[in-house]
Amino acid sequence: MLENIFKYAIFLTAWGWAGFAAGQKGLRIFVLPEERKEDILFKIRKELKCNNLFEDNSGWESLIKKVKEYYTGKKVDFTDYQLNLDNYTNFQKKILQTVKKIPYGETRSYKETAEAAGYPRAYRAVGNTMRNNRLPLIIPCHRVIKSDGSLGGFSAEGSIALKKKMIDLESEGK
Repeated sequence: MLENIFKYAIFLTAWGWAGFAAGQKGLRIFVLPEERKEDILFKIRKELKCNNLFEDNSGWESLIKKVKEYYTGKKVDFTDYQLNLDNYTNFQKKILQTVKKIPYGETRSYKETAEAAGYPRAYRAVGNTMRNNRLPLIIPCHRVIKSDGSLGGFSAEGSIALKKKMIDLESEGK
């Protein structure tokens, strides 16, 4: 029963309001910065589709601090947070865990990501998995680009422009 209870936090960063929701099994959703605080809560509610949602950031203060630091250009690492990937297939989990390990300021192609995950011919499926990533920044899908160096897609609000802005921020903060 407890696994269906989620707590969320919404906080202001240098780029706008951001937020996340977590349950007993770890982080479930992360929402990249938006202009309006209420848009963050709307996206969290829409994704979780549950009524057991409570505002509470206890236990997640270090994540909030790191997210705020990230958006000021500081090099941060999010690999130590527990994630709830229950809504993904085993293949998607493997891809997401591979992407999670891409270091700050570096990029990998969809093909390199597929190869590193042990699925060398599944680079298109890597793109589909990135499109369904509900933990952007924590699982840094913005660091996955096309083999020719172009950015490819980005499912977050702000699309390619936001992806480029995040990559540029990281290249400055190396």
